[in-house]
Amino acid sequence: MNGKIRGGLEARKNRLRRRMIGALGESFAAAVLLFSAALLGAAFIYAYSAVLSASYLQIREVSVRGVKELTEKDILALAKIAPQANLLSVSADAVSGRIRANPWIRTVYIGREFPDRLVIEVRERTPVALVKQAGTFYLMDADGFVFKKLSRSDDVDLAIMTGVNIQAGSQPAVVSEALKLLQTLGEEPHASLGTISEISVDEVFGLSILTDRGLHLKLGRDNFEGKIRRLDIVLADLEKRGMKDGRLFVDLTDVAKVTVQRKDALGKAQNEKSGPQYRI
Repeated sequence: MNGKIRGGLEARKNRLRRRMIGALGESFAAAVLLFSAALLGAAFIYAYSAVLSASYLQIREVSVRGVKELTEKDILALAKIAPQANLLSVSADAVSGRIRANPWIRTVYIGREFPDRLVIEVRERTPVALVKQAGTFYLMDADGFVFKKLSRSDDVDLAIMTGVNIQAGSQPAVVSEALKLLQTLGEEPHASLGTISEISVDEVFGLSILTDRGLHLKLGRDNFEGKIRRLDIVLADLEKRGMKDGRLFVDLTDVAKVTVQRKDALGKAQNEKSGPQYRI
């Protein structure tokens, strides 16, 4: 009986000894792992610091691409890149954010060309119209985005768009139609039409335009290119009749029935309906 008790005690001691040895081994392994991780971390920090302080990665050239309205000097002033900054230490997001603060900037790309060149590529907004509101002019791009107030330094010669509420969250569809028309006429100018000086937008009545040749055109809401082609036919006929000279109001709302009236010195259509009507 005593032998069995002693045997049980020995077995328990052996199991306890094995557990202690196993725990010590695991603790030692964990300590080795932690030490290795700390050593690797320290090595990484040292290597990273060495790379950031390496002279061969200092920025020696900043290449600015895509500027038109702005200059390279303007972009560099906005970027605020420290002299001899390390190529890897420059924050692309921070530099891009500072450059986008200028209203002319639409998008910015920051790139690195190793070992010592930083590339700043910008895409500027292209103004297509001047928006007049409350006696003040603003620049609008092809997307209908009003991006800045017109200043004396802005050298632009654009049509004036009226009837636009720049405080509105989004512009109505008629504004997009007006911008598309301006783009089309800019790419394919009509000699008989001249240059558009003003374009008026209205959600109900559509578009009306004034040209530098004294034409006031009421276009309505759709088929603008087709209506401009009808205008060429009408103006050709008026020229044959010797009636093309002077200020004219042309109603092209209905392409099947074009009405022409002369305008007085104040630009108002005369009351008498002496102008010809064209059914095309």
